[in-house]
Amino acid sequence: MIETERLLLRPMTQDDLEDFYDIFNSDNVGKFVNKMSHEAVEKYFERKKNRPINPYSFAVVLKENNKMIGTCGIVYDNDNFCGEISYVFNDRYWNKGYCTEAGKAVVEYTFENSKMHRLEADCAENNLASAKVLLEKLKMNFEGKIKNYCKSYDGNIIGFNFYAITRDEYEAKK
Repeated sequence: MIETERLLLRPMTQDDLEDFYDIFNSDNVGKFVNKMSHEAVEKYFERKKNRPINPYSFAVVLKENNKMIGTCGIVYDNDNFCGEISYVFNDRYWNKGYCTEAGKAVVEYTFENSKMHRLEADCAENNLASAKVLLEKLKMNFEGKIKNYCKSYDGNIIGFNFYAITRDEYEAKK
């Protein structure tokens, strides 16, 4: 578990199912990640039961009321000692600094507690808030863009931006 000023980052549990559904059923969130039906969320949680726990993947919970408001974590590539950070937050909690607070904590935790030498991230080119978090708040470097990468929620083909930070860069920017 990781504790920040306003948040607890802990493993996701079965008790988080409804909060998770609340996040992924939002039209605003659905603009950047696939929306999920309640049935799809239930299946996701069922599959999670049989998987090993990722020590770098967290439910983001408000300390004040124990409500899960998002997820933040790293998918770790053990063979190459690198990982990809991803996050998603309930849209009712956007623009309050929670993503930045959780992201910084996860990046620090990862570099301090693993052998990872590089963290990567990507976001849709139209996701300006996420790009700001990655560039300005997590101090990652813009590494490039792939045009016409995938179909967006509205059926348009959009590009994706790619970011990364190495352990050495992280240490220098602390």
